[in-house]
Amino acid sequence: MARALVDATVVIAFADTDDVDHDRGEAIVRAIDHGELVTGVIVHDALLEVLNFVNERLGHRKAVHLLDRLEESAHYRLPYNPKGNVGSGRGLFRQFSALSQDAMQIAFMQSEGLEYIYSFDDDFDAVEGVTRLTTATNPFV
Repeated sequence: MARALVDATVVIAFADTDDVDHDRGEAIVRAIDHGELVTGVIVHDALLEVLNFVNERLGHRKAVHLLDRLEESAHYRLPYNPKGNVGSGRGLFRQFSALSQDAMQIAFMQSEGLEYIYSFDDDFDAVEGVTRLTTATNPFV
């Protein structure tokens, strides 16, 4: 099964119609949801970032609806980042000043052998072996 990480920036853009990247975020989220792209993986930390943003800015009802949609989708996975990745994530944080909390997502990607991430955050571009996708493109086709 082909998989790619989905960063919080994409899901937030999807949820927030005022976001400058809303159209691209909506295209990515919907294409994954409909099985037109790879399986989307949203690591628990990124999911919490999304839900916190949506809850605070767009309301609790919308945050709950978004969570339900992602949980019920056959094409999204919402895993926890294993504790074994914490050391790797801290090391990446020390190595790449721009990554901040995204270092844990990179640690997850490396542990799972994932190359692709849908993201509007160009900080990921600094890490070799990570390919950032900004449109509803299937990298395996």
